[in-house]
Amino acid sequence: MAGSVMLQSLCCIIPHSPRFQFLKVVQTVWKVGKDGIEAGTNLVPDSVPRSIARVSVTVVALALSLFVLKSLLSTVFFVLATMGLVYFTFIALNKDEGPKGGGGTTSTPKEEGMEDSLEEARRIMEKYK
Repeated sequence: MAGSVMLQSLCCIIPHSPRFQFLKVVQTVWKVGKDGIEAGTNLVPDSVPRSIARVSVTVVALALSLFVLKSLLSTVFFVLATMGLVYFTFIALNKDEGPKGGGGTTSTPKEEGMEDSLEEARRIMEKYK
């Protein structure tokens, strides 16, 4: 109860700050978690003491939550790693080919194609002098 009062007093300092929004989210998650644990505790038979039932439901809920989080993160990292592998394989297999279209060139003036185009440009310039 004291922690909730302290969070509420902190939230009233600056109502539109990011800290305020974060604290509101934490409060909401806390309330939903408490309500979920209470609902789970009510599903346990009455022969089990309430404190033991509450602790058991909390442990099970945490274990399930961590399992789901681990699975989600594992899937995300696997997809990212696969995308990276495909990208680098694509780059490695296509590094022979130069840029397509009207993009920049990486050739030097001493290359054969560049010399031909320079000669052609000189001939055109001489023609119109």
